[in-house]
Amino acid sequence: MGAEPTRPCVVTGAGRGIGRALALHLASAGMPLALCARSSDELEETAEQVRDRGAAVVARVVDVSDAAAIAAFAGIVGGELGPPWALVNNAAVLGPVGRLDEVEMDEWFRALLVDVGGVAASSRAFIPLMREAGGGRIINLSGGGIGGAGLQPNVSAYTASKAAVAVLTESLARELAGEITVNAVAPGAQPTTFADEVLRVGPERAGRELHEATIRDQSKADQATSPPLDAFLSLVDFLLSPDSAWLTGKLLSARWDRVEAIVDARERLAGTSLLTLRRIDDTMFAEVT
Repeated sequence: MGAEPTRPCVVTGAGRGIGRALALHLASAGMPLALCARSSDELEETAEQVRDRGAAVVARVVDVSDAAAIAAFAGIVGGELGPPWALVNNAAVLGPVGRLDEVEMDEWFRALLVDVGGVAASSRAFIPLMREAGGGRIINLSGGGIGGAGLQPNVSAYTASKAAVAVLTESLARELAGEITVNAVAPGAQPTTFADEVLRVGPERAGRELHEATIRDQSKADQATSPPLDAFLSLVDFLLSPDSAWLTGKLLSARWDRVEAIVDARERLAGTSLLTLRRIDDTMFAEVT
């Protein structure tokens, strides 16, 4: 990996699933890690596995939607590990499952607070440290079918929040241009426990398409035949490396995008709205070249 291995990386939501897999991947490359999650038991298990790989780690129980808590965590990280090179905003919740007119709106609002507010609060907390140390990388996870025709109904808080994360990525990239790159990555469906609520409420509330897709993903996990995270981890490695210094404000997909293709398309990507959520119709909104 071409990142700066002596400077730490922050991973939110590192207690399980993709967050844990990413933490262990970075630890194997020797990168010091600052990890947070809401579950102390899961977080400590991840931290112990990171230590087993020989990497330094600071782990704290933090709710990323609590701006004061994530700011305090940033202070701890700066004091114990030094200014971070990278922040991976992975923490998220699925939110309520069901039609919008049937779900509890308090739960809906809470999902946006965690999934969007958590990205904003975490970024706000760590940007000053990264800036003081000369720059770095912010990587936001933005999935939920963004960028394709497979958008699932009945999880509107989640899909709306992930669309918001993609546009927040673009906005931050412009604010931090020349200092810190900001990109989003959609990891694709993975057989984790993230969507257990879909199975709990059943097909009547979740919708048959989403319910059956979740069953397929869980089946892959049970049979140990799930697709590897290699494509996602490869994109993260690239975004952490000096080779990606020219790329910012983009939404990448582990399903469709490969590092080699991104590098080959550098001239087009750096100067256009490709891999963003902007509408280009040549009437109301025209591409600026």
